[in-house]
Amino acid sequence: MNSISITKRIELVYRIRGYNYLCFGKDKKLYNIRTGRMKKRTINNCTEGYWIGRKFYSLKVLRPMLEKISEEFCPF
Repeated sequence: MNSISITKRIELVYRIRGYNYLCFGKDKKLYNIRTGRMKKRTINNCTEGYWIGRKFYSLKVLRPMLEKISEEFCPF
């Protein structure tokens, strides 16, 4: 049996206020940093957005919830 492992480095830019484990990368995709998976953008009643938990958030609703990730000082 053959197996392959692919590692991808993504720079995170924004996180969703209230959901610190959900972040948008520079590639404009939403990632769950707890599980390391990408969240799938879906369409619900002709509206694009994401399912977070059991609630659907449209892109229009998510935009004001975004906050820029600040760089933390690390002396090492």
